[in-house]
Amino acid sequence: MNDLGQRLTLAGAAVLAVAWLAWPSPDRAETAVVPQTAPTVWETWDAEPADLPGTIDGRAWTPLAALDDPAPGATALLGTDEAGSLLYVERPAEGEASIAVIAEPGGVPGVVAAAATDDRIAWLQSVPDEQGRVVSELWTAERGADGRPGGARLLTADTGDVITAGSAYDLQFAAEGLHWLATARSEALVTEHRSVGVDGGDVETVGHRGAWQAAAWPWLASAGSDSLGGAQLVRTDTGAGVKVFSGSDELTLCSATWCRLIVTADDGSRIDLVRPDGSERVTVAEGFTSAVSPDVGLIDRFEPLAQSQAAAGDATTVTLFDLQDGEEYLVASSAGQAGADAKSLWWSTGTGELLEWHVLDLTDLA
Repeated sequence: MNDLGQRLTLAGAAVLAVAWLAWPSPDRAETAVVPQTAPTVWETWDAEPADLPGTIDGRAWTPLAALDDPAPGATALLGTDEAGSLLYVERPAEGEASIAVIAEPGGVPGVVAAAATDDRIAWLQSVPDEQGRVVSELWTAERGADGRPGGARLLTADTGDVITAGSAYDLQFAAEGLHWLATARSEALVTEHRSVGVDGGDVETVGHRGAWQAAAWPWLASAGSDSLGGAQLVRTDTGAGVKVFSGSDELTLCSATWCRLIVTADDGSRIDLVRPDGSERVTVAEGFTSAVSPDVGLIDRFEPLAQSQAAAGDATTVTLFDLQDGEEYLVASSAGQAGADAKSLWWSTGTGELLEWHVLDLTDLA
């Protein structure tokens, strides 16, 4: 891969990820509104989100991943800021939220993926070198008894040209190691599955021809043009694969247990979810609604959806489709941004100093 290709690896992956979430959305003046009589998550499950200010100690931040509660009633997340720094954000059961800097890569995009266990945090950070080429490194930090991270340590700089798609699985702990994807520096399109032990060591690299996205260990899902009219899943540990069949006009995007089929027409898109074997197909959205996350069927049950409301000052309606009962539930009727990881959904309300993040642990609903 030439220098230009290296510089575009991360940017191209980010554009692809956005395209996957809304493929494509034609221009529109208005969109249909989710009926206000629709059942809400809050009344159905008697649930409450965790609320955190969007600016803490003068630093604005955006959620990247929700962590397991460090103490009863407490909330902890990893986040990023505009400079690409990695942040640890915590709100105790009582008292004010706090924010601590874990890593400052010193350039953008900065931290592009993170993963955590009860014992440690790991992250991939990417910055341009003096020649403008994107250089990535994998770092880690151990967590104390209170869940807070300690000092950062470089695990490896042998990361390759890292691929990120905004997935919760761009970087993941599994099989006593850390796993991520990179683009091979070759004329043919090859995706590298890379892994290293949690304490470091040599990086193991296995190439897979074509474009792939990480799913929950040990699966990879085909990506890009390979996902139109069908898709493939492959196990990185054994090489065994699964072929997913769909219509020739259906963009097929898969996670380990569900696939998202998108058909686009002049009047919007239809989004269906289906198991990789073709069973349990269900329509979850029509019109100008898009998926919140590139990952499909969170915790094997929920599909978060977002719909922009042009008539409401570009506010977004966030809903949650429950694949278990086939119903859609209203989460927020006037949200700003929305995002998700493997187990949590978050959205913002307000702007500027009044911006607030709301975080829902989906496992509380299961």
